[in-house]
Order: sequence, then C-alpha cells, then structure tokens
Amino acid sequence: MAGDAGVVRVDPGEDAEYSNIGVNMVLLILAAVVAWGRFGPYSF
Repeated sequence: MAGDAGVVRVDPGEDAEYSNIGVNMVLLILAAVVAWGRFGPYSF
C-alpha cells in the first residue's frame, strides 16, 4: 500500500507546490489519524 508513497511525478510545466497537494493532504490526514489513535482517549 505504501510502496508508492515516495514516488512523486512532477511535470516540468506544472507548479510543483500545488501538484502534490492531494498527496500531502492524504499523508496529513493519515498522520492525524495515527496520532489520534496513538495518543487519543481510545489509544491502541
């Protein structure tokens, strides 16, 4: 599942800051879920 997490393709004509916003949001949400699960009220 996470095998392609480090593979990011950026087209030369594309603005690199906005091309990966979807990947960054997914990783941010995943990190928030893991942090909540680790330190939240129902920690595992």
